[in-house]
Amino acid sequence: MNAEFHYYSVYFLCLRAGMPGRRCADIAFASQYVDNAIVAYDIEDDGFDYRSQVTQNYLFWDEETLRGIYLPFHFIPGEIEAARRERIDGRPSRWTVTPDSPLAKELLVEALKTGDDFRIGIALHAYADTWAHQHFSGRIEESNAVDPASPLPPAGHIQALRSPDDAAGRWTDARLIPELSRVDNGARFRAAARKIYRYLRTYLHAGFAEEELVLDELAAVWARYPGDMKARIASFTVDLDVPPYDKRSYLSRSGIVDGRSEDSGATGYDKLEWLRVEIARRSHSGSGTQRVLTHGRFRGSELHRWNEAARAHRELASSILSKEGLL
Repeated sequence: MNAEFHYYSVYFLCLRAGMPGRRCADIAFASQYVDNAIVAYDIEDDGFDYRSQVTQNYLFWDEETLRGIYLPFHFIPGEIEAARRERIDGRPSRWTVTPDSPLAKELLVEALKTGDDFRIGIALHAYADTWAHQHFSGRIEESNAVDPASPLPPAGHIQALRSPDDAAGRWTDARLIPELSRVDNGARFRAAARKIYRYLRTYLHAGFAEEELVLDELAAVWARYPGDMKARIASFTVDLDVPPYDKRSYLSRSGIVDGRSEDSGATGYDKLEWLRVEIARRSHSGSGTQRVLTHGRFRGSELHRWNEAARAHRELASSILSKEGLL
């Protein structure tokens, strides 16, 4: 999934669930920023030194990235028997993602128990991705291969490119049994939205009487401009009262000036920033981090709270995955 779901749809679901705007903003930011935290900041904050959390990266061949980023935040392993029934070869891996899986639900429930909006948003990101990333895993393995002729490695859904992440997308997954191989992302994402809405309403001790109306509103936006995500995002802001996503406001309040790449605008991805830092690291002209001076503004800020929440989510996910023998 991309910003259209992780930020805009999550904000809308929080709003319709009955949360005030401030909480909607924090949860939706926390959800989307998981895809934006791709390089570490070395922060000097008037005597408080801090290294920020990285929750997205494109080093799919690196074991540390696979274990510490892909598995806990984007590809939570699911139910192997459920995956086996839906695949032609009947051979998913131990790490294959399935929607609404027990481990993903456990992470979300634990986050909701904390009442921390940043924990909730981060857990919602990982939980929602179990629908978009189903039948893929966060490792390099043949079970991820959707096209045997592809020159790309079978890492995550890289061979399917961005097809699984587009709310209006329709694509073919030849690994699945015939009746499931033609994928309608709108149906998958609606199922994810339904579960998220129910979790939020349960958290607020409320019922589900308006559920279908809420889901119909959301699905109508996804379907309105099938080939134009920017137009759909404009509909979120104009028709559904969702303010535009701007990670810079959270960063600037913490004392960090962000130079956002063009690639990050609609999709929420910011690969160019990561690439610049990674090139510097590999050429020994940089450390792979960005050093920033925040002059007393970072400690206790929203971004500091998001980083602490990301650390807690990773630690809990790693503990759960280790107990299952998946790390």
